[in-house]
Amino acid sequence: MSKLYVLTGPQAGKVFELREGANYIGRSSKGIRIEDPTVSREHLKITRTGGTYYLTDLKSRNRTFFNGNYLTPGLELEVREGIPIAIGMTVLCIGHGCREEMAPFLDSIGLRAGGGGESGIYQVHKERTNQKKLELLYRVSDILGEELPVRETCKKILFHVLDLLKRVDRGIFILIDPVSREITETISEPETLGDKTLSYLRDVVGRVVADQHPLVISNAQTDKDELTDTLRLLNVESVLCVPISTYSEIIGLLYIDSLQRPYGFRFEDVALLMDVSQRVALAIQYSLAAGQSTGMDDVASASDRI
Repeated sequence: MSKLYVLTGPQAGKVFELREGANYIGRSSKGIRIEDPTVSREHLKITRTGGTYYLTDLKSRNRTFFNGNYLTPGLELEVREGIPIAIGMTVLCIGHGCREEMAPFLDSIGLRAGGGGESGIYQVHKERTNQKKLELLYRVSDILGEELPVRETCKKILFHVLDLLKRVDRGIFILIDPVSREITETISEPETLGDKTLSYLRDVVGRVVADQHPLVISNAQTDKDELTDTLRLLNVESVLCVPISTYSEIIGLLYIDSLQRPYGFRFEDVALLMDVSQRVALAIQYSLAAGQSTGMDDVASASDRI
């Protein structure tokens, strides 16, 4: 039988069998049960017909995000193996393909370290004090659903990220050519970051692209990293940079920093921004596949700016 892999969420790492015919997915005990409070009782149907699969959103409250867009409720859509499917705070995948690609990222930030309700994105959001983080993902989903140019999409998302993480001063989306791995564009908030910081970004980008893992420096004064000396010279106290990837290709990065205060973000914020970056990756991939412009034609190339 084919398998359905849970990539993120309270059941991260779990595998379900997909039987021939209709497979219902949701919080109810019917069919495949997903223990995620942001998933509807009957959220999604996956119909297997031989080696072909079809998705149908069952009029879920938080909708189903797939291939850079939301599924139209009740409309059946064919899906191939290896494409992430986001329902609520949980990301699923038919077949092991995308699980193999995403596992290193998930392991690097501890999303698969626990089990059940004590692991994954659910742990990040289950406390009332983290309600704003849940709202951020809802807002990101709404923005992506608008199908705006990539530049406008990224600007809106950065606004909400900085609004949530009050100790963070600046944020940048960095777009990368997946073949040459050269920076093609940057989208920042605020727009003026300063020449020294942009120069420093070369080192951050190089590290994250080479390692394909998030870069986290919580306190430039005490953390042991070869980049901390540069950070102190630039008066940057904390940095977080996560990759934006589709399959094995890095197509961008999300960078945030705090200028005056260490610990501008918490450990669980890494998981949150990894979730955001994955959703953005799907949107960028969809935009490129559709032949849409990034909306950055009037902006100087990042190679000239960084």
